[in-house]
Amino acid sequence: MNSAMKETTINRMFLARIEEGGDEVRYIVPREGKWEPMTYREVGAAVREMACGLMSLGLAKGDKVAILSSTRVEWCLSDIAGILCGYVTVPIYPSNLPDQVEYILSHSGARAVFVEDESQRNKVAGARKRLPELSTVILLTGSAEGKEGTIGLSDLRAKGTGYAAAHPGALAARQEEIRPEDDVTVIYTSGTTGPPKGAVIRHSNIAFDVTAALEVVAVPRGEVMLQFLPLAHVLGRFEHFLSFHAMAVSAFARSIQTVAEDLPAVRPHIMVSVPRLYEKFYAAVLAKVSQEGGAKEAIFHWALSVGREVSARRQRREPIGGWLGVKFSLADRLVFGKIRGRLGGRLRFFVSGGAPLAKEIAEFFHAMGILVLEGYGLTETPSVTSVNRVEDFKFGTIGKPLPGVEVRIAPDGEILIRGPHVFKEYFRDPAATREAIDPEGWFHSGDIGTIDAEGFLRITDRKKDILVTSGGKNVAPQNIENLLKTDKMISQAFVYGDRKKYLTALLTLSAEEIVKWAERNGIDERDPARLAKHPRLEEVLRVRVDELNRSLAPFEQIKKFVLLGTDFSQETGELTPTLKIKRKVVVAKYGSLLDSLYETD
Repeated sequence: MNSAMKETTINRMFLARIEEGGDEVRYIVPREGKWEPMTYREVGAAVREMACGLMSLGLAKGDKVAILSSTRVEWCLSDIAGILCGYVTVPIYPSNLPDQVEYILSHSGARAVFVEDESQRNKVAGARKRLPELSTVILLTGSAEGKEGTIGLSDLRAKGTGYAAAHPGALAARQEEIRPEDDVTVIYTSGTTGPPKGAVIRHSNIAFDVTAALEVVAVPRGEVMLQFLPLAHVLGRFEHFLSFHAMAVSAFARSIQTVAEDLPAVRPHIMVSVPRLYEKFYAAVLAKVSQEGGAKEAIFHWALSVGREVSARRQRREPIGGWLGVKFSLADRLVFGKIRGRLGGRLRFFVSGGAPLAKEIAEFFHAMGILVLEGYGLTETPSVTSVNRVEDFKFGTIGKPLPGVEVRIAPDGEILIRGPHVFKEYFRDPAATREAIDPEGWFHSGDIGTIDAEGFLRITDRKKDILVTSGGKNVAPQNIENLLKTDKMISQAFVYGDRKKYLTALLTLSAEEIVKWAERNGIDERDPARLAKHPRLEEVLRVRVDELNRSLAPFEQIKKFVLLGTDFSQETGELTPTLKIKRKVVVAKYGSLLDSLYETD
């Protein structure tokens, strides 16, 4: 059990942990093929210099400072430095296009922006003349020499040293001016349904949420957490705040693409991720087993059946012993221990958030001795509202609300949330704020859900995503999409059918799996785009979809589908930076193709 946060502001929390941590390791940073430790003392020196450097630029308390960078230690140091100054951090996804970057900088009125490298600086440079409030660009990597209006990180720190010498006590005095009710960040939503809205978060919101989360999920001092989620997303940012308060060690992955390789190198105790990575790991394990075939495949499936029986007993809180215990020990030695070894060998649990996780995948991991704690939160409740606990979990749910958080279900099924973590407002958008927070202080989440007799919360879908068939049946597409994605040949699924007689789907395929299928079946074609149009592959997928349909109600079943030769991605616009489907984009891009499936009726 972690102690409550003694500090009421995040700046004071950072400084207190830096003081207490001293020469303990705070970060593990990948640099030139090595993993280098960074101590609390080194963090303290860096953020104080950066903070004083920012103050030397003439910014006032409450000014906005943006960060446009991928997940790296410099992102976190920039965030801490700004918070120490009483500035308000505005995170921007590095995958955002120049017009999106300009919109956020303009709407927030950012006075300064940290940019990761030259490519990110170029996104800002093109709009500089249209951003009169933006005075300074700070380049985190590379040289700023000859770049007008830009300074490098080392120059900022040098400015900070000079400012501290000329203004002794100025940074310490600023700490006394910062109040719990002050704004700490404006986080812009990823814009799945239009222009992003900026959620204004206060120090008190984060201080409460971190404290409440650590009351129910223990993170012991010195444990390693693998940090790789985008820090522009509330879940990645919350992970950083929480790990700093708990005095855990944040080890940075080299990128989100290298997580599988970084796990055995870093050997984390805890990993926080969005469901897509767990889906990919699940698919990769099944694909490898299928490829090995023979005795190894038979042993794996025997072990998995034993693991599932053990998992079922553990879920019912029943003891594991006797012959089942013997079989599980053998299964663990032959199969599961090796898989956990590829995850570093000391993982206590995974945390999943950001989107619903398929129950099948949570149960699959648990059968192998890996607990996935699914939780729930939004940008406006930064970030946790409910979570499963190590000793109190139920797969297929998002756990129970945190202590001090109220959750209720509205008559139309919408999840309503009230508590000290609920955000202040949408920046410069009072109408949207009034729509989101009612006069009694309930935040209207936009999610549809239920609460069971034991108090576990379950999400069925986003309110705006619910499909209503022409027969009047309400269908939650995400649940069906998650089920479809459990098939190893299917990478992504998009369910369609609002106001239609039945449901259809777009299915993107696992390129690796369909190429293997072609090899096994004597088909010479190796191009995934061409294979997606092969009639034999469509027949195979029809059988697989029909099999999945058996677990669904008739009105939820997929009657027809289209196979796409390319996957959804951020680059092609169908996915958000946290790998959720942008439904409006998919309909705009493929709607006519889906509508054609209804033309022969």
